[in-house]
Amino acid sequence: MTFLHLWPIYLGALAAAVPLAVHWLTRPRPRKMPLSTLRFVREMAEQRRARNRLRDFLILALRVAAVLLLAWAVARPLLRTGTAAAPDEVGNVARVVLLDVSQSMAASQGGIEAFERARARAAEHFKFERGMRANLIRAGATARPAFDHLSNNQGALRDELARTRVQPQRLNVQPALALAARIFSEESSESSQREFIVISDFQRTSWTNADFSVLPADTKIELETVAPAEPLENMAVLGVAVDGHPVQGKQSRLDVEIGNFAPTARRVTCDVALGDLAYRLEGVCPANGKITLSQDVVLASVGWKTGRARLVDQLDALSVDDERDFALNVHVPAPLALVTRQRPDDVHASSFYLERALAPYPPGQHADSQRVQRVDPAAIDADALAAAELVILDHPGKLSEETIGLLAGLLKRGRAIWYLVAEPSDAVNLKQMTLAAGSALQMPVEFSPPQTGRPRRDLFWSELKEDQAPFAIFGDSLKKATAALRFAGGLASSRLAGGLADDLVAQYGDHSAALVICASGAGTLAVWNADLGRSNLPASPVFVPLVDELVDRLLGDRKRSSPIFSGEPAAVYLPPEVHAAAGLKIDAGSTANSPALGELVDEAQGVVWRMPSAVPPGIYRVERGGQTVFALASELPPEESDLRSLAPEVLKQRMSGGRQVQYRSVDERDNVDDLWTWLAVAATVAMLVELIVLRVFRV
Repeated sequence: MTFLHLWPIYLGALAAAVPLAVHWLTRPRPRKMPLSTLRFVREMAEQRRARNRLRDFLILALRVAAVLLLAWAVARPLLRTGTAAAPDEVGNVARVVLLDVSQSMAASQGGIEAFERARARAAEHFKFERGMRANLIRAGATARPAFDHLSNNQGALRDELARTRVQPQRLNVQPALALAARIFSEESSESSQREFIVISDFQRTSWTNADFSVLPADTKIELETVAPAEPLENMAVLGVAVDGHPVQGKQSRLDVEIGNFAPTARRVTCDVALGDLAYRLEGVCPANGKITLSQDVVLASVGWKTGRARLVDQLDALSVDDERDFALNVHVPAPLALVTRQRPDDVHASSFYLERALAPYPPGQHADSQRVQRVDPAAIDADALAAAELVILDHPGKLSEETIGLLAGLLKRGRAIWYLVAEPSDAVNLKQMTLAAGSALQMPVEFSPPQTGRPRRDLFWSELKEDQAPFAIFGDSLKKATAALRFAGGLASSRLAGGLADDLVAQYGDHSAALVICASGAGTLAVWNADLGRSNLPASPVFVPLVDELVDRLLGDRKRSSPIFSGEPAAVYLPPEVHAAAGLKIDAGSTANSPALGELVDEAQGVVWRMPSAVPPGIYRVERGGQTVFALASELPPEESDLRSLAPEVLKQRMSGGRQVQYRSVDERDNVDDLWTWLAVAATVAMLVELIVLRVFRV
């Protein structure tokens, strides 16, 4: 036990002697009285003496107790268990308080936010203490210290704490711990006791990977939680997306993911506004689970559309995550670019069969008759490729480095590429494209020219992913439909470590890859290992359905740009048709209090929007001449909606890194440090009991 003030203890000890002195000085003196007989007087005197002794003892004890209790209350006893140093202990204290300002701290219970309780507790640690130097770290997506170093200006720290607010961000805890370690490293351990105090809800989605071993070994760590004993119940909109490739006039599927972080299943109602369209989605979300509500939509106009999904009539702990903005781009029917050096009138060429499958109608008889545009690989037009939703390469020959870089950039920015490999030069092109794409493209196999003396002919499909496009359309008849197909030519392949096995969609009987489909950045790359001119596939009735299904998958697999989360660094590539940053303007719309919106930069692969710290949740547009060329929604990280806390044992043992760690609730700590109030009450009770004793023993 320690005391906030020691002088009342010494003064109380002196004051406790006052009742003793008064009792001694006011004790009754013997009196002489002439009496004829002493028998009955002696008996009455003995009775009164015993009664007075009991009265005097009780009154004296109550008076001393009242004085001591009052002195103890004024001294403010603190029942701490080994982390924070007492203010009057010999030596200095180096104290760093880490305050969690992530969105989950805005969860409320009984109308009081967890952050307000955390702020009040943090202020207690910045009360004036002799020999203390302190600092405040506000931890969200980034860690921001109040000062660069420890400071004895505790008033300024309290002022900075009063200005602190919850941020719509998730907690990135490890950089905050590293910052605390740096601040401590500048303080001499020989002259100071290091104290690291963390005030948080210890949300398990944020603290699972925390590691306190970065702190100095002699640091005393105190974890104070504002989370209730039972997790708060919460519902949230976790994400909104349009499945596939939204095209004007065609049906698309709108998916809304709802999370239920409660021990019981709940019925949810979600209103979705998308431009002029409005929908109401309903379903039952399982306990501590998720549900995806879907709605088929037909978008009549092209361009960027924005919308919002909002939960209806949900009373939960965190209201800010009950709605979520989203943005999508509605395209015109996709033009296709066929990059090949083969002649269009060569009826035996692979590209001829492919073009007929993609555009079977004569010119002028159907909207799809002009869908395919042939492009000479020796004179590739960057604008033509940027306008195409799908780029198909079939016998392109050796491609230049500029073309390889252009294709890799298109993939990264969301375009789909279908490469039919059949020649040794195709293996070189794929290798260079993989290098240009970097870590964004992880192929499951590597293609190479076949070995000399081992011609590739009479090949057949042996292993197909029957549940994936383009094969899923055939259902149970797949094996029968493809049994007679035979292939020749193409490239050999070997498996690569790090690639996904599911990306290998089809194999030949010799275990070489037949069809590979993998993501690269925001786009998709498909590699079909076949020479259509040397196979019987074009004459098969399955050829056109296979081509259609593969094209639909490539266009549908185009992922929307990875979501950007508020407060976190982001780099977003604008669509390929946006050629230059000149003349572009970023519009924050109605989003209030938007900080710096970042900058638009021209790079080799296109225009990129760089944000050192992502903007608050809301819709943001990039415009040129008043026309929107790109839109995005900054989002609240969905992890912040799960308010369940990490178990104290995990924080104290597995993540402690061998440091001394104490864990307690803020409420428990306040009750222990409020012992002085009970002592003051006890002193008052002692004085009241004294009055009662005097009345009972009155003479």
